[in-house]
Amino acid sequence: MSERGIVLATRGLGKQFLGGIHHRSVFRAIRSQMARGPDAGIRMSLESIDIELRAGETLGLVGQNGAGKTTLLKTIAGLYEPTIGRIERNGGVALLAGLGAGMVDELSVTDNIYLYGAVCRIRRRTIRQRFDAILDWAELTPYREAELRTLSTGMRTRLAFAIAMHIDSDLLCMDEAFSAGDKRFQARCDDYFRERKSSGRAILVATHNLDFVREFCDRTLWLHSGKQMGFGPTEGVLGRYIEFCAQ
Repeated sequence: MSERGIVLATRGLGKQFLGGIHHRSVFRAIRSQMARGPDAGIRMSLESIDIELRAGETLGLVGQNGAGKTTLLKTIAGLYEPTIGRIERNGGVALLAGLGAGMVDELSVTDNIYLYGAVCRIRRRTIRQRFDAILDWAELTPYREAELRTLSTGMRTRLAFAIAMHIDSDLLCMDEAFSAGDKRFQARCDDYFRERKSSGRAILVATHNLDFVREFCDRTLWLHSGKQMGFGPTEGVLGRYIEFCAQ
């Protein structure tokens, strides 16, 4: 793949889910579905998504709650199968969502570094090589043997992000991964993204932080109720999105 080659492309991508009441048996679910008709309970979470993402590019994903951002990330990452359309991936894809999910309160910081590294599919050898750098970035070197439950929320967030920074993939999809930290953490995340600009990795970030999108995202995708409302240079798409939200 060339330095600015296409890492991801979606063509007419759509995703449907069956909604409605949860039934206690398969028989009741089938009987209810037959009574309501073939289209009852079906909802489109994504519809006609056409985007491209190139190596080294950061793409912002914006939209109000329920717009379909998380569904799109999970579909791109392979957790959901598309209902219609197709996804073209050139290289590995990693999804970072629920920052810190999988860490264990009763284990030490050291044990959690290896555990969360495994959750993020980072090789154990890589964790060993970068262990000191992870602790240093998280500012937790004195706490390496402390139980995770003794750390503040901000410290835990820094630790999780410091580990996730070492995920090795051609495309990294992030779902509000850095929204829980304090201002210092946000500043350190900004530094990370500035440094990543010179790398060949493509990043797709779903976020409500429009200042972040404006500063770091080359292009932006705007979703509303599962539909693609805009895709292109950030300045134009973000301006239309902000105007829409103000109405």
